[in-house]
Amino acid sequence: MMGQVQGVSTPLTVQTPYEKVRVIRISKAQYNMLRSFTESSLRNYPWRTGYEYPDRFEWVKEGKWALTVFKNVEKAEALVELPVRGIYRITATPAPVAILSSAKGEVWFVALPSDIGMLYTGRVMLAFTREAPITITPMIPLPFSRPIPVREIINTLNHYVSF
Repeated sequence: MMGQVQGVSTPLTVQTPYEKVRVIRISKAQYNMLRSFTESSLRNYPWRTGYEYPDRFEWVKEGKWALTVFKNVEKAEALVELPVRGIYRITATPAPVAILSSAKGEVWFVALPSDIGMLYTGRVMLAFTREAPITITPMIPLPFSRPIPVREIINTLNHYVSF
């Protein structure tokens, strides 16, 4: 998509292809979990030390979130690539490769044929890769909240484990 941007006082012409960012609104508890995960995972804090179990690895930030990454990774096969880059429609519930969870909810990550996707289970089950023009915001305004791009969430996951 190229062309003039509406609603700008001086006509602005974008010279490169661009995508409109789609916004997904989630509950306050899930938003706080994702924000804590993305913003507190980049330094060597105690929760950056994982625990290895026979079938999985686990990282826990007490009272905030737990990240579980399974050792046996199965790629999602029942998917349809949508016209928007990095977004896939999932037609059968895949096995998660990782689960970010808290007392109030969880987020699944699934293995796609060429990348890791964050699973969204709305009216239609979708998977977003780091290339998807998707950002996450809370349903209700929160002080100091900011949009969290899916790219940032998946990149944070890659600080713990690479697939």
